[in-house]
Amino acid sequence: MTAPKWSSLRSLALILALVLAGTKAAPAETNKITHAGLRTLYLAPLFIAIDRGMFKARGLEVTYDEIDSGALSAAAILSGAAQMTSDDLMGVAPLAMQGKQFLMVYNLLDRMTMDFVVRKDVLAKAGFDPNADVKMRAKVLKGLTIGITRPAAPTDVYSRFIMLEAGLDPQRDATLVQIGGVAALSAAFRSGKIDGFMLSPPLPQTLEREGYGTIVIHNTAGELSSLTGITYMALFTTKEFAQNNPAAIKAYTQGVQEGVRWIKDNRDEALKMLHGKWFKDTPDEALTISLDRLLPGLSDTGEFSEAGLRKVQRVYQTAGENINLDFREGGFWTNKFVRN
Repeated sequence: MTAPKWSSLRSLALILALVLAGTKAAPAETNKITHAGLRTLYLAPLFIAIDRGMFKARGLEVTYDEIDSGALSAAAILSGAAQMTSDDLMGVAPLAMQGKQFLMVYNLLDRMTMDFVVRKDVLAKAGFDPNADVKMRAKVLKGLTIGITRPAAPTDVYSRFIMLEAGLDPQRDATLVQIGGVAALSAAFRSGKIDGFMLSPPLPQTLEREGYGTIVIHNTAGELSSLTGITYMALFTTKEFAQNNPAAIKAYTQGVQEGVRWIKDNRDEALKMLHGKWFKDTPDEALTISLDRLLPGLSDTGEFSEAGLRKVQRVYQTAGENINLDFREGGFWTNKFVRN
């Protein structure tokens, strides 16, 4: 039985965001930004830009506050607790459709980067062929118990989409179970409570390295064309903050751009910095593999495209989630801060 589309956590976060919206006015001409987000490897450009002073060189002080659920991203910026956050389109769409004024200012990942890992014992019983076509490989998900962070989260929606791409019915052919965040998914997988799940690096790579599972679909490698050339993760703020603080947003996006370039040019040093401070709990080899697989998905420019956003809309609509927004530039997204 598939979990309901909206979890109590997501609903609570939406209610909280609505209640808190407008309680703290966006400051004008600030030189400080707090980014609230999950501690995940796709934020490596932000972490590097903080540690190497790339924001400070532009007159901007950026601090990072970790949250334990993407469902809290919108609430963090609507309440004024943070000015920037990161999430997928569905993290923005529900409140945007209710009139909340979000603005996506940086396209962080232009492909979906959650790799699908399945327990080795399950694959052995299924006679899994790692050399088969990707859609044939995805058929191994039939009959499995799949862990998700929460209903309607990317872990849920993209799991359902991949099953549909493989000709499976998520309602009948698998059981999707709400598990929670990274630590909970890891524990459930190791204990055999779930057979598989999908997540961005480094957890799938760590579990594969430790012998618990095998990655059956490498979305970090762009194996499904339907999930490349899209806006998977974006950095966003409120329209009010962007309008009042254009110089700060410009400095922020330029710092992230520099962070991306520096990581790609200085891979080994970047790995040392990331492991030494941000990912101490990730084994060196797993972090190395994870970063190498993630790098191709990091956008070099941070630019959005209407076509890329509509590909995301198709994913969600195929999975039964509605995104009814004006996809033209200037609505909920803009490229003006990432272009010189």
